[in-house]
Amino acid sequence: MDPRLVISELISGHRTEFVPKEPHDTLIIAEQAICEGHNELSEQLCNQLNSIELEIINFRIAQLANDAESAQKCLANALEISRNRESRDHLLEARIRMEWGILRASLGEFDKAGVDLKWAVDRLSSISEGHRWHGISLLNMAEWHQSRGELGMALALHAQISRHGPHLVEIVSISRRRAAEILIEKEHIYSAIRNLWIAHHGFRQTNMIEEAIEAGLHWIDLGLTEVSSEAQNMTTAIENAAPRSAGEGKPRVWIHPDDLENICSWIDSRADSEDAKVILRDAYDALQS
Repeated sequence: MDPRLVISELISGHRTEFVPKEPHDTLIIAEQAICEGHNELSEQLCNQLNSIELEIINFRIAQLANDAESAQKCLANALEISRNRESRDHLLEARIRMEWGILRASLGEFDKAGVDLKWAVDRLSSISEGHRWHGISLLNMAEWHQSRGELGMALALHAQISRHGPHLVEIVSISRRRAAEILIEKEHIYSAIRNLWIAHHGFRQTNMIEEAIEAGLHWIDLGLTEVSSEAQNMTTAIENAAPRSAGEGKPRVWIHPDDLENICSWIDSRADSEDAKVILRDAYDALQS
C-alpha cells in the first residue's frame, strides 16, 4: 500500500472510499493526508479510527504545530489506552514508544529517547518484523546512534534492513542513503557508492523522484573518481560485496561507464537544477574521454 497513491486517488475521485486490508492502514493514510495538508480528507478518515489512533492523529497535528506540550499529552493518552486490557494493542504501543523517543530527542532528553527507541525496535522486531513502523523505528534508532557519534552502531542497525526483505523498498532505500553518508564519513567510499546505487534504484522503483535524483547525483559525484570499462558493474559489485578481512585494504573507487550512462540518462530528463547540470556535464565528459 502506497499512502501517497491512495490519497491521490481519493482526492481525484478515482477512488470513492478506502477499505483497509491490514490493521491501522487507515491511520497511516490519515497521517499522510495531514502531512500533505488534506485536512478535510483526514477528518473523514478519522471516523474509521479507534480511540488510540485518534490520539495519535491529535499528536501528529500538535507536532506539526510545534506544540510540544499538547503532543506529549496526546502520546500519554494514547499509551495509556493502548495498555488497557479492553483496548490492548501491542503494535500501537510500540509505535507510540517510538514517537516518544523521537519527541524526547527533539527536547534534548537523549538518554530517555534512546530507551524508548530501543524498546520500540525490540518490540516491533518480535511482533511485526518488516512492518513499515519496524523499519522506521530502525531508521530512528540508527539516527540516534549517529547523532551521538556511534557510527558503527548506526551501521549495524542499517544492516538489519536487508534489501532482500521483508522491509518496504522505501525503507531500504532511505536506509542505504543514510548508510552511505556514514560510510563517506568513515572514508569507505566504494561501499558508499554501492549503497547509493541501491538507494537510487529503490527510489526510482517507488516513484520517489527527488530522492532518486539526489542519490544518483551523489553516486555520480563520488564515482567520477575513476570511470573504467574494467570496473565491475554495480550489480555484480553489490552481489559480490563481503566484509573485508583484517588488514585488507579498501577497495578501489571506480565505476563502469555503462552504469554511469544509465544514471545520467535517467537524471538528465528529470533534473534541471544548476548543480545537477554541472555534475552531468562532468559525467558526460568522463564518458567521452
